[in-house]
Amino acid sequence: MNKVGSKVKVKGLATAGLLFITFLSAIQFVFLANIPEDVSNFAFVFITNVIGMAVLFVVRAKSILHLKGQTLKKGAGLALLLTGFNFFILIGSKGMDSVVVSSTVSLYFIFVTPILLLLKKKVNFLNSIATLIAIIALLLLFGGDIEALFRSAKIFYLLLADVFFALYVVAVSAVGEGEDNGGIVFSQMLFSALFSCVGWGAEVAMGKATLGVPTDSRFWISALFIGIFIRVIYGVIQVACQKEVSALSASLIFSSEIIITILMNPIMSTLLGVAHTKTTIYQWVGAFLLIISMLVIDDDIMRRFGYVGTDEPSVSKKMVINTLTFTMVTLILSTGISLSALYFIRDSASEATGGLGKKATGISTTAMTKELENSIQSTAKDKAKLAEQKLETYSASVRYAASYASSLFKRSTQYPKREVKPAQEKNAGKLSMQLLLANPSISYDSLRDSCKLLGNMEDVFRPISEKNENVMSIYIGTRDGLMISYDAYAQLALGEENFYYEFRKAGWYQMAKKAGTCVFTDTYWDSYGRGLTITCVAPFYMADGSFGGCVAMDVLMEDLNESMVSEGIVNPDVAMLIDNEGNVIASKDLDPKAQESYSIFDEEKDSDLKDAGKTIIKKKNGITSTGEGEDEIYVAFASIDSVDWIICILSPVTSVIEPANHIRETIEANSESVVKTFREKVGTMVQNMLILAAMILILVTVTVGWFSKKISDPLKELKADVLEISNGNLERRTTVDTDDEIGDLAQSFNKMTDALQKHITDIREMTAKEERIAGELAMATGIQAGVLPTNFDEYNTGKNLQIYASMTPAKEVGGDFYDFFMVDEDHLCVVIADVAGKGVPAALFMMVSKAILASHAMMKKSPAKILEDTNTAICSNNKEDMFVTVWLGILELSTGVLTAANAGHEYPAIRMAGEEFENYKDKHGFVIGGLEDVPYTEYTVQLTPGSTVFVYTDGVPEATDAKEELFGRERMLKALNRDKEADPKEILSNVREAVDDFVQDAEQFDDLTMLCFTYLGNEGK
Repeated sequence: MNKVGSKVKVKGLATAGLLFITFLSAIQFVFLANIPEDVSNFAFVFITNVIGMAVLFVVRAKSILHLKGQTLKKGAGLALLLTGFNFFILIGSKGMDSVVVSSTVSLYFIFVTPILLLLKKKVNFLNSIATLIAIIALLLLFGGDIEALFRSAKIFYLLLADVFFALYVVAVSAVGEGEDNGGIVFSQMLFSALFSCVGWGAEVAMGKATLGVPTDSRFWISALFIGIFIRVIYGVIQVACQKEVSALSASLIFSSEIIITILMNPIMSTLLGVAHTKTTIYQWVGAFLLIISMLVIDDDIMRRFGYVGTDEPSVSKKMVINTLTFTMVTLILSTGISLSALYFIRDSASEATGGLGKKATGISTTAMTKELENSIQSTAKDKAKLAEQKLETYSASVRYAASYASSLFKRSTQYPKREVKPAQEKNAGKLSMQLLLANPSISYDSLRDSCKLLGNMEDVFRPISEKNENVMSIYIGTRDGLMISYDAYAQLALGEENFYYEFRKAGWYQMAKKAGTCVFTDTYWDSYGRGLTITCVAPFYMADGSFGGCVAMDVLMEDLNESMVSEGIVNPDVAMLIDNEGNVIASKDLDPKAQESYSIFDEEKDSDLKDAGKTIIKKKNGITSTGEGEDEIYVAFASIDSVDWIICILSPVTSVIEPANHIRETIEANSESVVKTFREKVGTMVQNMLILAAMILILVTVTVGWFSKKISDPLKELKADVLEISNGNLERRTTVDTDDEIGDLAQSFNKMTDALQKHITDIREMTAKEERIAGELAMATGIQAGVLPTNFDEYNTGKNLQIYASMTPAKEVGGDFYDFFMVDEDHLCVVIADVAGKGVPAALFMMVSKAILASHAMMKKSPAKILEDTNTAICSNNKEDMFVTVWLGILELSTGVLTAANAGHEYPAIRMAGEEFENYKDKHGFVIGGLEDVPYTEYTVQLTPGSTVFVYTDGVPEATDAKEELFGRERMLKALNRDKEADPKEILSNVREAVDDFVQDAEQFDDLTMLCFTYLGNEGK
């Protein structure tokens, strides 16, 4: 009793100590808020730890000088967690109200239970109730504004500090046992100083802090308080007290710092000249609920409400858990739904109020935006049509020229011969026909006629070139390697080196040949510096329909570019022409004569189409947007199918929506006061709902505990009575007499006990009777085994044979039997039989049959006569109509002649010397005891020395496995022949092993009897 009282006293002192340091922790937030914003967080942690180490060393120098390595390791681990807590608490608390900071920091309690569960620590289910009440309390302390928890980055930092402190609280309880308080706190401060020093150095290296020590008086007031009261006093008391209090209890005590903060905040803020927020009634209710949450996890207090033995499995525990779980889930869901509805109403009202401006501007913005979309989309489509028309003009000209070339070859005799010569200097600057060959190996003489015929192409080339000044050159190339061009650039083709051009391998030639129709090449920079160019090319065909060559036309893009990107485009709209890979063909910032271009996807280019480019290339036609806010740009685009280009019209949105935005801002400014008032009302409703949820949860918890005790007490009494009876006291009766199912169960239990007493008496009598029968059966088993001959050595020694037999009954006694005995000095009688049936009747019939068979055999009768006389004797007094199958043989030892008869028994297996076992299918007679006056036939077998005879009952071939498959004679013969030269004992062992392997664990219902003998002849004596 003294030990218990002492333990309670120590726990009370530990609780008081934790409450004291909670007070210190509560007022520290006022000092933390007093730290200047420009001071490094790591510097503050380092300086306060150095102050703490100095103070602690003065007080506990002796123990600190003898620190153990293990203590230093523990201190390093705690320091890591505490440094994380200090760092994030400093970031989050600067410039914030102390009550808000304390409320948020107190949230660390909700992380303790999950951490304990992860560490596989035992956690009472009441912790969940306490946690839920604590969360409601902390939300009330936070003004019921759940969204505010996630609205500020500082709140996020404070939540990170919560996680570190929760880990720290659990760790202190785990590592503080057996350690010197001062030593482990000093180790903790030492490593915390080292960690923060490293962090301070990193901040200095990055230019975010300086190495200078702050001189601000506010800094040093806060540093001295934190260093002495938090680092030293707080640390020593926490380590000492948490050895006596669980981590969960300690965490709830620490959560009470918010109450102290509420009380002390006005006083400390006034003393330090720091602004503070006035405490609301809801925050006081939250503080009261926080106290209740701490009481919920106190076992002594909850025991008064019926929560006894909640750690052990019980009906009461299941009822409590199920009820409270249902209540909590219902409250969480209903509160969540209600809060969601309130927030939805609040947000809807805010949107409706604020939406007045949005709606007014939305209509105009939508209309103007739609007009913008239609306008630029129409422009893009018109531009695409214009480009198609221009390109179709070029395409039609080339197709006509190709058609004319085909006509020349089809009706060559109808056209004059016109000479075409290579480029000449005199033709420089003049439109003229010029001759080129594909390569030097081609003979002009072989192509002279074709060249003169194609000279007529000038009649087509001239009007095409004169009609369009953008056509730089038009030319024809045949499959034979002849090329004739018409242009004004003869000076560029002078010289023998320019007389040859292997055009047949050129991309434009191959492209048209493969396509079989008029096509456009991709744009390219002309090799003579004339600008961005595109080639239109079409194939022509000979009279026989075979491919003859291509007609091509080089067109400068300058005119097309001008019409695409400049004509009809009004600032701030911009036009851009791109190909199917995003390469820019024309734009206002691209010089058509400069040999340079770029892609809209180039990283170094700040292209407005970079983000929308993939969509544009994929869809070909449509409208999209890129950028956000004021930088948003609408892009209308349309494809130019003949060349697979896309014309894009870019139009910024700002010029359209700026007037609408001004209207919206004006209306929204007038709505702010209404929204603010409504939000305050919703906040009040949220807090009222949280209080209601907490009250319901507390009421249900108390009520469920009382009801569970009312149910569990009778059950516990009934359990004690059951244990008493199970220990042998059958005179015990339960006194539980409630007016419910438990009372009915108690009465049924008493009736069951009465019946049990009678049943036990009956069982004792029955057991005695069964034991007597079992003893008699055991004796019968012994007697049966005793009547079967086992004197194998007597026959195996001194006689010219070896013999062995075995019998395994399916029950205690069986109906199978074997026998062997000498009829005279030269004749051995061998018998194996199987009585129909099992158990004692079969065993008795077996004994009678064995005796009668032996009696007649000893009279030196033949096997057939023995069976006939035995059948007569048994049939004369066989009221039970039982029968037996018998195989009986008499071996003449001197000659090896075996005379045998079979009364419905299994075929014997005989192995002659040097051969294998085979079934000897003898003639069967009827079973013994089945019918009177039945004749039996005998037969003889001449055994040679080394011959073996194996006889058996049907228990061998009819042995079954789990699938009800029979062992069979084939498997039996295989087992016999496995080692056919073995002695009889080994042969029986082989057969038995094969049967056991086959049946495995399957139950057998027939006796298994085998007999084997080997005739050795006169040499075997």
